Amino acid sequence: MKKLVTCLLLLFLLPACSLPPAARITAAYLVRPPGQLSQSELDRRPEIFVTTSFAAFQQAARQRIALWIDKNALTLVDSNWLDQPPQSAYPIIVIGYNDTLRAFRDGLTICCFAGPANPDYSGSEPGFSVILRASGEMGAPMIMLQGFKQVPHVDDILRISNDLLDGNIHPTSTVPPPNVPSATPP
Repeated sequence: MKKLVTCLLLLFLLPACSLPPAARITAAYLVRPPGQLSQSELDRRPEIFVTTSFAAFQQAARQRIALWIDKNALTLVDSNWLDQPPQSAYPIIVIGYNDTLRAFRDGLTICCFAGPANPDYSGSEPGFSVILRASGEMGAPMIMLQGFKQVPHVDDILRISNDLLDGNIHPTSTVPPPNVPSATPP
């Protein structure tokens, strides 16, 4: 009997010890091929869930993650869903446009963006735009909004979205972070 219990215990414990733990998803990337991000870069990052299905994208967002949306997939997104809690408080990143007005007002058509009726969007590519809508001090609404005029790379975007998920919100700047290749000099 003791040998049987020991064997059963080993059968249950050995698989847990030998298999690596599943990567925690920290971002979901909705894309309609061809996307703006390199597939080989994405393949090296198991923490990024890549999908062409809005339903799968919504499913992934049941936990707090960053929501990455390729400019080619903007028409797949239900902007009303993005404006509803809890996902309205997640970091949202549009990949392909460095102009936040083009990305969020005219691309995603999410709530509450004002700006010129006919903006000049020349020069709004390449890049990516980030928004985080949250509560600041004493519950006051706080919005972090930033466009990045650079060739989008998975590691750069992941670093920013992970910082936002961790609550590390930095003041906006027109200068890209160090070691990030920029399409224009700072």
